[in-house]
Amino acid sequence: MAAPKGNRNNPKGRPPKNKALTTALEASLARTIEVDGKRVSGKRVLADLVASCLTTGRVRFPNDDKDSIISISDWIGMVKWVYERVDGKPMQPVGGSGDDGELVIRVQYESDQ
Repeated sequence: MAAPKGNRNNPKGRPPKNKALTTALEASLARTIEVDGKRVSGKRVLADLVASCLTTGRVRFPNDDKDSIISISDWIGMVKWVYERVDGKPMQPVGGSGDDGELVIRVQYESDQ
């Protein structure tokens, strides 16, 4: 049955969206794991893996005995990913139609005739 006109079925509005993946990753990375006999936070392990991969092109996963080598295209993709996440995407200039490339906005109204 429809609500009477002017009445809403959901007066408090839609509940905020839960960021399920973000919450799950934060919880998992907050845990400590054992690596080479030491207890280390998941965030530290992830940061060390990313830094190793970026600086050497090699990565050794925890409790593994050999390095994995990444391709040049994967390395470039990883560099882009890190820069976009750490510093944010670079500002993109907006070209306009005014003097010196400034942005000009023209508004045209239709007359009532």
